[in-house]
Amino acid sequence: MGKASNISTKANKAKTPRTLIKCGLFLFLISIIVQPISALNGAKVGLLLWFNTVLPTLLPFIILSNFIIRFQVTDYICKVFSPILKRIFHISAIGCYPIIIGILSGFPMGAKTCSDLIKEGLLDREEGQYIMILVGNASYMFLTSFLAVSSLAIPNQKYQLLALVYLSSMISSSLYRFVNQKRKKKHSTTVYNTNSISIAECIDETPLSMTTVDHCILDGFTTITKVGGYIIMFSVLTQILSTLLEHFGIARFLLLGSLEITTGIYLIASSTLDIAKKIVLTITITSFGGFSSLAQVGSVIENSGLSLKTYLHYKVINSLFAFLLSISYISLFNII
Repeated sequence: MGKASNISTKANKAKTPRTLIKCGLFLFLISIIVQPISALNGAKVGLLLWFNTVLPTLLPFIILSNFIIRFQVTDYICKVFSPILKRIFHISAIGCYPIIIGILSGFPMGAKTCSDLIKEGLLDREEGQYIMILVGNASYMFLTSFLAVSSLAIPNQKYQLLALVYLSSMISSSLYRFVNQKRKKKHSTTVYNTNSISIAECIDETPLSMTTVDHCILDGFTTITKVGGYIIMFSVLTQILSTLLEHFGIARFLLLGSLEITTGIYLIASSTLDIAKKIVLTITITSFGGFSSLAQVGSVIENSGLSLKTYLHYKVINSLFAFLLSISYISLFNII
C-alpha cells in the first residue's frame, strides 16, 4: 500500500506541470482569438526582429562554429585564450571555446556550443553546465550597442553596464560550482581538470567532405529556425500582455521583460522612468534573459545531458545578483 501511494503521489506531481502547460496554451489560444490585432503585430515584430537582427547575426556564427568543432579547429583557438581563461574560471582548455562564442554571439550559442562539445566527447557534462550558466547572457554587441547606446542613450556607461551583467553571471556560476562541490563532498579548490588536452587526442579528425559541410549548414538553419519560432511566439504573447497590463506600473516592465528581453528593454527605455530605474530594470531582465531565450537554450541542448531546470534556477539567482549590483552601482556613483 505504501509503495502504491508513493507511485500515485509522484504521478500526480508529474501531471501538475503538464496540466498547467495545457491550461496556459489554451489561454494563449483564446487570447490570440480575442486580440487578433495584437497577435498580428506581435508576430510582425518577432519576425522582423528575427529576420533583420538574429538571422544575419547568429546564422554565420552557428555554421562557422559547426565547422570549427567538426574539423577540430577549436584546439588552435583554445591554445591562444586558455592561459588566461583557465586561470580565471578554473576550466579545461576546451572549455575556453564556448566562453568565447558565448561572449561574442550571446544566447543560445554558448549553450549550443557546450552541447555540441559534450556530444563530440570533448567536454565534461558538469563543466558544460557551469560554462552554460556562466555565458548565458546576451552578446557583447547587444549589451553595449543595443542596451547602452540605442536604448538607454548612455554610451559613456556601456562598459559599466557590461561589467554589471558579466559580474552577476560570474557570481551565479561560481555559486553553482560551490554548491556542486559541496554536494559531491569534494574539498579540492577546483572541480574541473584544467590540464591542456589536445582535441586530436580525443577523437579522430573528421574527413573533409561535402556531406560534412552540408550537415554543418543544415544544422545551422535548423537551429536558427527554432530560435525564430520561439522569438515570434513570445513576441505575440508579449504584445498581448502589454495591452492587458498597461496600468500595472513597474511590475508590467518586469513581467514583459521576463518573457522577451528585447521588447522589455524597449518598453523600459521609452517609458517616463528616470535613468536610474531604467538601468536597474534593464540590467535585471537582461541578466535573467527571458523565457524566450530559455526556450531557445532548451531547444539546442537536447540529448546532451545538460539541465535546463538547473540553468533556470541559476538564471533567477543571476538576475537577483544583477539587481543588487545595479542598485549598488546607482548608489555608489549617485546616478539620478
